[in-house]
Amino acid sequence: MSDGGKGSKPRPYSVDQKTFDNNWETIFGKKEDNTGVTQNEYQDVLSTEDCAIDALEAYKKQAQELWNDSCTSHRKK
Repeated sequence: MSDGGKGSKPRPYSVDQKTFDNNWETIFGKKEDNTGVTQNEYQDVLSTEDCAIDALEAYKKQAQELWNDSCTSHRKK
């Protein structure tokens, strides 16, 4: 009984090895970061974001204190 020609021998290439290698790299090669942002720039953004969040929390706290003071002064009248 025949095994249908299945074996360990690879099929012949329809392109030369250099073209095959170039195409392989194009398809499966090292993936580049498409954001265009370096790691340092990313860390700077995170740091700036943290500062902005801190500033907003401080602003919220101050606004709440002003609101509470305003409510307290109206209740005294």
